Amino acid sequence: MKTSSNRIMGAAAFTAMLLANIALPVQALAQTGGESNKPRGFCARIEEHASRLTGTLNDRSTKLETRRADRSEKLAEKQATRDEERETRQSGWDAKKAEHFLKLEARATTTTQKAAVSAFRSAVTVAIDTRRAAVDAAIKAFREGVAAAIASRKSAVDAAAAIFKSSVDRAVQKAKADCASGLEAKTVRETFLQSMKAAQSKLQQDRQAIDKMKTSVEALAKTRKAAVEKAMSDFKAAVEKAKADLKAALQ
Repeated sequence: MKTSSNRIMGAAAFTAMLLANIALPVQALAQTGGESNKPRGFCARIEEHASRLTGTLNDRSTKLETRRADRSEKLAEKQATRDEERETRQSGWDAKKAEHFLKLEARATTTTQKAAVSAFRSAVTVAIDTRRAAVDAAIKAFREGVAAAIASRKSAVDAAAAIFKSSVDRAVQKAKADCASGLEAKTVRETFLQSMKAAQSKLQQDRQAIDKMKTSVEALAKTRKAAVEKAMSDFKAAVEKAKADLKAALQ
């Protein structure tokens, strides 16, 4: 179960890295203006760099979707494997339990002894069913919570990327318009850099907010752990009581 949390943390780290790298092509575009002191140096190459920037952003978006699909598939496979392993363990326990009950019933010869064994069998069966229901509920709640957290993070990442891309698009379009109007290239470049700085600042704020979402998954894992531990503790207490009652009845 810890691996599921680690996979989510890994997805969060990848998201942060992706958002951080989104800004890189913008910086490259901005820096090219300093390659020449010619009045139209920045304006002369803006179309080329704008096209390259758009292509880079689209490429990273595609890679993100591919990575998401891969992580989702692996998570589903991991959960299916764990469910199968849990069912196999439960089947083994059920077989041993049935064998144990048969031995007890074979040793019971009097009416009192048979009644005591029957009561013990019922108490243990109820304890097992209660434990399984509690564990299943804890796992279900955790998985649903993780799914909701992943969906929420996906929405936040998509929104941050969309806002950033929209800001870049507006800045590029304004730069093109300013260049077309004959505005001095140096002024166009400075305005563009200011717009990029604001867009990157907003992206950084969004990244920080997204990074905080990992705490929700950690809280879900703690809640699941506590629920499972309580289920096991309650089960052990119920079985011990059943044993004590059986022992008292057989004395």
